[in-house]
Amino acid sequence: MKRINAEIVHPLLKRVVETPFFAHFKIDLCSDCELWTDAPLCVLRDCGVCECDEPPAWANTVEWMPSITGPDADCAYLDDQVVTTVDHHVLDEWPSSSGLLSFLNDDSKVETESNHAISDTAVVVDLRLNPERYTGYNGPSAEKVWNAIHSENCFQQENATDGGCSLTSDQRVYNRILSGLHSSISLHIAHSYCLEMDPNKIAECKSWGPHVSIALERVLNHKDRMENLYVAFAVLLRAVQKVGIAITSAVPTEDDFFAESLKEWKDHLLPQLQNMVNTCPLMFEETSLSLDGEGLGNLNRLELQRRFRHLQQIMQCVGCDRCKLWGTLQTLGIGTALRVLLAENSTNEIVKLSRQEAVALVHTLERFSSALVYATELATSQEG
Repeated sequence: MKRINAEIVHPLLKRVVETPFFAHFKIDLCSDCELWTDAPLCVLRDCGVCECDEPPAWANTVEWMPSITGPDADCAYLDDQVVTTVDHHVLDEWPSSSGLLSFLNDDSKVETESNHAISDTAVVVDLRLNPERYTGYNGPSAEKVWNAIHSENCFQQENATDGGCSLTSDQRVYNRILSGLHSSISLHIAHSYCLEMDPNKIAECKSWGPHVSIALERVLNHKDRMENLYVAFAVLLRAVQKVGIAITSAVPTEDDFFAESLKEWKDHLLPQLQNMVNTCPLMFEETSLSLDGEGLGNLNRLELQRRFRHLQQIMQCVGCDRCKLWGTLQTLGIGTALRVLLAENSTNEIVKLSRQEAVALVHTLERFSSALVYATELATSQEG
């Protein structure tokens, strides 16, 4: 898996996520935290997010994740500089798909994009100008977020000595995905760390580079954390392989401006992913999940949906806008992957993805893919 990712998947994914369609994501950075109250602290301006100068037209019509907070969320704490410009093609009407099967619905009813609540404070963000890296967001606020994820959102075993044997297969997979997410974020921070603050500027970094000690402390010295990163990568990879056609359908074809996105995805990356299915053994088999929609499996599915919604609520409590951006995107990517893998195999209906889901799914796979590459680079650097 390590070689396949480094030689095939990662280079192609990097090219795909740099294209116009996959480079934009819509998010409400002004949502209030409903779980607790605190005063987050960031030490770098990189906590902020560069928004698009003007929301693309599709942003007013395309679906948005179900609103956790109301449209009156207080945005007074934001002080982001708007430095991004968006090509006029992106501002054109973006056609929406319909018939979305929301992973968030307890009754699994089909809903269209018009059913999604769109927050008045949601903004369109160019992901290329807001890289996932060290922001200085730490302390009690950041610790509270991760503690909530691991102690409240993850499934808990009956006792600390059973090795997780009391958990079902789907519960263990869910926990390992979240652990893999944590490992990935830690490796991105360690790979692009502020090594020296600029003494002549306020809250700006002068020198960026890898911080090997942090990578070792948080991930590389922990075998289980690296293994969980591989599990998370395998789950996302399998999901993307299953919905290649749906991702292709999510890319607009009416405007040549998006031709690069379609070409990089459809002509370069997708064939390689399909070839991997035919030539490589499955890295992750979704039948290992017991969420079959019947009996106990149905209860497990509903519980998984409840926890996923809670995970989204936790993301609203992240006190760093840049961190909230990537946390929210990857949360949606994970949720989309689970929805894809848990779809009824008995139906012949092709799974449909919204634009948000397609972007989040591909980007989350790319984040995990990059983290695996960074792990190798950082480990090699430490050995040298």
